[in-house]
Amino acid sequence: MKVLFVAASLSPEWGGPPKVVLGLAEALAKKGVGISIFSPIEKHNQALNTIYIPGVNIRFFPRGILSKFWTSYSLPLAKALMQEVSNFDLIHIHEIWHYPHFSAYKACKFWRKPYIITIHGALEPWCLDYKKLKKKFYWHVIQRKILQEASGLHAITKEEVKNIKRLVNNHKIFLIPNGINIEEFKNLPEKEYIEYLYPEFKDKKIILFMGRIHPIKGLDLLAKSFGLVLKKRRDVHLVIVGPDSDGYKNKIVKELENNNALAHTTFTGYLEGKAKLAILNRSDIFVLPSYSEGFPMSVLEAMASRLPVIITPGCNFPEVEKNKAGFVIEPQVETITNAIINLANNKELRKEMGKNGQNLIKNNYDWAQIVNKLIVVYDDILNKKFTSPCWENEYDFC
Repeated sequence: MKVLFVAASLSPEWGGPPKVVLGLAEALAKKGVGISIFSPIEKHNQALNTIYIPGVNIRFFPRGILSKFWTSYSLPLAKALMQEVSNFDLIHIHEIWHYPHFSAYKACKFWRKPYIITIHGALEPWCLDYKKLKKKFYWHVIQRKILQEASGLHAITKEEVKNIKRLVNNHKIFLIPNGINIEEFKNLPEKEYIEYLYPEFKDKKIILFMGRIHPIKGLDLLAKSFGLVLKKRRDVHLVIVGPDSDGYKNKIVKELENNNALAHTTFTGYLEGKAKLAILNRSDIFVLPSYSEGFPMSVLEAMASRLPVIITPGCNFPEVEKNKAGFVIEPQVETITNAIINLANNKELRKEMGKNGQNLIKNNYDWAQIVNKLIVVYDDILNKKFTSPCWENEYDFC
């Protein structure tokens, strides 16, 4: 079986989808599936050319000047897709709204190739309201048709299944969650490594946020909450790990200043490899107060690292509360503050929740297990057996 992934970006600055694309590709390749990835690339991201995954063919194509108006616009990508889609059995498109998925759709229609789309939370209500007029126009002109004609629509949460069903007249929806490579989190670096890089962490309880610095992530709420936490405890330090999106960091810096919390906050920028694993190991509490998410990879990584987590319903991960791995609270300053103080004051609770979260990830969210379900879907589509989803009220994959 030969499958082509088409991604809008593989840059870490893009957030969770590139992690999913690369993790999924690696796991599928280990199962013997022939995987290629086509993705646009910007000039400043040429370092991405060094990405290597055994058994996966990754090709980048330069973005054009029209990317300012149509995200990830690339004529070389469109040309390659039209020339080479016929060499693949199935096309797996990641994300919507962007140029790569449109050009992949056109090539699939020309060569009569089946395609599936992983939507990555892009039909959540908050996302639809963000740049609403532009998306409404695009939806009626292009997007709805592409989704309705897909051979399969991949949802990653139960809530996303509902959103797709509400908006798209295509019953071929399947639910398979995101995952991580559990092996990566088995032997975390010593805490002293990250304290050497950031001496201000020493003797502090670390509250960790990890993700894009973007309006959707609820960092405005966290900045205000952290100011209130500091009034109760002076031994806490907020660490914000992730790239800035469109200058939004400036707003968060001002919010922290207004709440007398900036001096107790560290912005690390994007971290990967040993540094990322070390900060996960050194942290005490993970907080992601997002207004909306698809299925945040950072929560999986935090739980795999035995961190108790504080998330919102918008993170679409109710299993956190069901498995007593953390708190699922409303995106409000008061509720975030109370949850942080509760965990900061209770070492045993942090330890218990961290252990519960790690077990949840081990048993349910390892890529090695998850891709087996996706291979079943691939086979059924290629054998024309995937005529209806195999879930009912609970939307569980069977």
